[in-house]
Amino acid sequence: MDKESIEQEVKLAATRSPVAGKLSCAGALGLARKLDTEAAEIGEAANSTDIRIVGCQLGCFDAAKATHDDLANYQAPAAIADEIAGSLDEGRLPCPAAFEVSRKLGVTPRQVGDAATKLETRISCCQLGCFP
Repeated sequence: MDKESIEQEVKLAATRSPVAGKLSCAGALGLARKLDTEAAEIGEAANSTDIRIVGCQLGCFDAAKATHDDLANYQAPAAIADEIAGSLDEGRLPCPAAFEVSRKLGVTPRQVGDAATKLETRISCCQLGCFP
């Protein structure tokens, strides 16, 4: 699919979004699957059409990510902590690896994101290109 067609699909998805003019992380990744294209191409199309990606499934765009009440006494489950530790790249957890941990353990991406926060592990390499 060419760049212009992808941009049109991203614009259309953003108009249908519950957050007008923005595209959620889940929506963007779903669109990539639907269009059979790389997530990064959806991120680039969103960027070039000034459509903002919101609602990171790992909690990275959420101001409350590191401080929400549930994290105060949260202990990262050993299985998640072990998988995160085994998935680090230069001390950071790449976004695709975080999603793989989620799939492997049958937990939500947010649970992996919260565990990474509690373990003071930064998430890197957003699949959509939102952060390096």
